Amino acid sequence: MLKKEIVIKNNKDLNSFYKKLKFYKYLFFVKFETNNNEIQDIISALNIKNRNKRINYIYDYACKYIDNYWNGKNYCGFKNNKCYCQQYKGCKYTNGCCRLCIYQSNKGCKTSNLTCKFYYCTEVHKRYKVLNYDDIKILKIFSFRQKTIIRHSYFNSREGILFDLKYSLISIFAIKLIIRNIIRIIILNKRKRKKLNKK
Repeated sequence: MLKKEIVIKNNKDLNSFYKKLKFYKYLFFVKFETNNNEIQDIISALNIKNRNKRINYIYDYACKYIDNYWNGKNYCGFKNNKCYCQQYKGCKYTNGCCRLCIYQSNKGCKTSNLTCKFYYCTEVHKRYKVLNYDDIKILKIFSFRQKTIIRHSYFNSREGILFDLKYSLISIFAIKLIIRNIIRIIILNKRKRKKLNKK
C-alpha cells in the first residue's frame, strides 16, 4: 500500500527523494512535507495536484528565480542600446538578441520567456557565472518532452510555451516551431519596412 504522506527530514531522505522524483511527480494523491529549504520549491510544486496549475507554478517559479538572480545587473552590458557583442563588433543594429523577437518593446520584454532567460552569449559567459537548467532544481519535475520544449522555445510568448508544455507532442512542437519562426520573420520584416517607409 502506497503512503498518502511522504516526509523528507534528513539527508538520507533527501537522497532518496531525488532518486524517486521521477516516480513522485506522478503521485497526485500523495502529500509531501519537508523542513528542508533546498527542496521546498519542489515540494510546493508536487503538492499542487492540478496538472496545469503545477506546470504554471514551475514555469513562473523558474522565471522569477532567474530574474532575482540577475536583479540589478546589466549582464548583457547594454550601453546606448547595444549589448557587449554589438559594441565589440561595432554593429549598426541595436537591442542585442531581442532585436529578433516580436515581443520586444521600449519598456523591455512584453512576455516572460523562460527559454530566452537561459540564453547567454559567449561575452556574458566570459564575465559572469551564468545559470543553467540544473541550477533550478524545480525543473527536474518536468518530463523529457517538457524539458525539450523549454530548451527550444526562443522568442515565444509565455502563454504559447505553457500551452506546448501542457499539450504538445514533440513532433507537433517541432512543426509549430517552424511555423512560428516563419511568422516571426514575416512580422519583423513588415516592421522593418514600416520604419524604412517613415524615413
